[in-house]
Amino acid sequence: MADTEKTEKAKLEIEEGDENPERGNWTGKLDFLLSCLGYAVGLGNVWRFPYLCFKHGGGAFLVPYAIMLIFIGIPAFLLELTLGQYSALGPVTVYSNLAPLFKGLGFANFMASCMVGLYYNMIIAWTIYYMFASFTSKLPWEDCGQDFNSDFCFSITDYANCTKWRNETKEAYIYHKGKCITDKTELATILGNDTYKQELYSCKYEKEFLKNPDDQCSAINHTEKIGGIYVSETSCEEYTNSAQLPTELFDIPFGIRKTAAQEYLENSVLKQSDGIEHMGAPHWWLVLCLMAAWTVIFLCLIKGIKSSGRVVYFTATFPYVILVILLIRAVTLDGAYDGIKFYMVPDWSRLADIKVWEGAAVQIFFSLSVGGGGLITLSSYNKFHNNVVRDTLIVCFGNCLTSVFAGFAIFSILGFLAKELGVDVKDVVKGGTGLAFIAYPDLVTRLPISPLWAILFFAMLFTLGLDSQFAIIETVLTGILDFAPKLRPKKTFIVGVVCFVGFICGLPLTTPGGGYLLDLLDYYAAGWPYLFIGLCEFIIIGYVYGVQNYFDDLYHMTKFNPGMLGKSHLVFLYVTLAPLIIFVILIFSWTGYEPLTKGDYVYPPYANALGWLIAMIAILSVPFVAIYQIIYKMFVEHKDIANFGERFSRTFDELLHHTPVWRLNAERASRRDNMALNGSATSNNGTLNALSHPLPKAGFENKAMSNDGEIPQGYVPYEEEGTRQPYNSRL
Repeated sequence: MADTEKTEKAKLEIEEGDENPERGNWTGKLDFLLSCLGYAVGLGNVWRFPYLCFKHGGGAFLVPYAIMLIFIGIPAFLLELTLGQYSALGPVTVYSNLAPLFKGLGFANFMASCMVGLYYNMIIAWTIYYMFASFTSKLPWEDCGQDFNSDFCFSITDYANCTKWRNETKEAYIYHKGKCITDKTELATILGNDTYKQELYSCKYEKEFLKNPDDQCSAINHTEKIGGIYVSETSCEEYTNSAQLPTELFDIPFGIRKTAAQEYLENSVLKQSDGIEHMGAPHWWLVLCLMAAWTVIFLCLIKGIKSSGRVVYFTATFPYVILVILLIRAVTLDGAYDGIKFYMVPDWSRLADIKVWEGAAVQIFFSLSVGGGGLITLSSYNKFHNNVVRDTLIVCFGNCLTSVFAGFAIFSILGFLAKELGVDVKDVVKGGTGLAFIAYPDLVTRLPISPLWAILFFAMLFTLGLDSQFAIIETVLTGILDFAPKLRPKKTFIVGVVCFVGFICGLPLTTPGGGYLLDLLDYYAAGWPYLFIGLCEFIIIGYVYGVQNYFDDLYHMTKFNPGMLGKSHLVFLYVTLAPLIIFVILIFSWTGYEPLTKGDYVYPPYANALGWLIAMIAILSVPFVAIYQIIYKMFVEHKDIANFGERFSRTFDELLHHTPVWRLNAERASRRDNMALNGSATSNNGTLNALSHPLPKAGFENKAMSNDGEIPQGYVPYEEEGTRQPYNSRL
């Protein structure tokens, strides 16, 4: 008898352990919360967010960023956590059971995660390289005295000393080649070499072309950058002949100065080529670092969420300690005020640029990790009654505040660098993915015991990246294992295969042109696909599954009751405002498309075509799979139905309604809840008792959500197996 009871209890999953023994559950609530926070708070907070602020005019970017957080970010984040936790399904299978017509969204999630995971781990590999390079008494990017430094390298310390000597001796010393040149013979050699002077003082002159060249009063047709020459440290003129070359030497001009940290990244770590068309062979040191990054991911995921859930206790909290220390030092630097002013004071004219709004929407999706499938994956391992509303608010606001917090540190440093280089904050560096590998490394050189702080900083970047990469790769793994459950016993082997394939596919990123490819993947793989996936999710909830059903599911799990006013606002967000904003941004982004650039470099047409292909593989999978399913059901599965109208109706009735699998996890939870209320759900002979409160549904969830009435005490939404209707949209 005891054995029978044990068996029944195992089947009903009422033991103290995992609710879902097939997939497993988080060991504790903090495991999920910290994993979510670690997934959302990643490298994008200290790299991508400051870069986008820098690119879009500083403070002007914060306005659309805050708007997108409230109207798109939080609703989408809560939606994905709800989908994953309610169904206990990964992104590859959740959509095919929620709304089978949108089955292709699972593939879109999978492809987006694969692409982002490739380049994200390359950035983690960079942090590993920098971390090991920091184990030295003097950081290699501390000054301009290294072999990889160019003639345009600039050190504020050496420049200040040069200026001091020049003022004291009244000699014509100049700062050049990263040092103060005091030797008169060397100075005379430079002055007499016109070819070298032309190379040293060359610049890009922005020339205005008139609509009518013969009429100087006609309107400007366009501007174009042409060859120019510096005639002073700040003034660039159009170059026409050698007579314009300077007759007296002056310090390296402001516009072409490069910090030692920037040159270390470009000339030593990446050995960057002049474009994506010159990829070159992989650098062995980056290959080894990439291999190390994938090895760490493999070791941390070898036991799935049970192992990664423990790792995040450290990786999700350690970065905040380092960020606080770096911020305190950054705001005390000379020139930090200028950087913070650029960061906080908006240029309202930039808000008319759709690219700013597109960048804000993409950053919200990227930063909160919405649309990538990771949130659905992480929440699918939750226990059914976890409070996803609380977790959503904690993670969303915690993530965005971290971005803003990191922005203060970055822009304080940029203000300092601008003062060093003698340029405006907007001109201090080219931006791009390397911003965090230029501004922050320069900051640590200003701290006492700089190698120690460099090690801690890059360890922080490493842990930030690991958290996000855990969820990205777990999404890929969950997609594979949910699609082919028979492979679950071989999960360790599957993890190894995924990591090995990721390493091989990431090798092009270790080449001299890898930095350009990385930016290409970042723009196309993490932009439009995420927005499109988010748009489809809102459409499913608002117009296919039903927003009321969504609220019923949320109430079933959390007893969340926003009241009539709150519910009306949420309905407006989910059904109208959020999808409309995303749709408008996508349309304007596509119609106003411009080729991708990196600084002054414009990507060639074939590179942008590759980017479009990457984005469209994910996006077009949704309509293609939908069309295939419609054709298959109408002309294969339902071909015996003679009436075409009935066949058409049956096809869409099935494709637009959830499957029984969608509510399977909820039914298991209902059984557990009823057993908790009744003390036991089994009789003495080990069979399942009838529910003690077999009340009709009667829309109790709707009453709860609208405050129209009280829920009877002890009511648990549940339908017995024999009474469930195949397309019933209620619990």
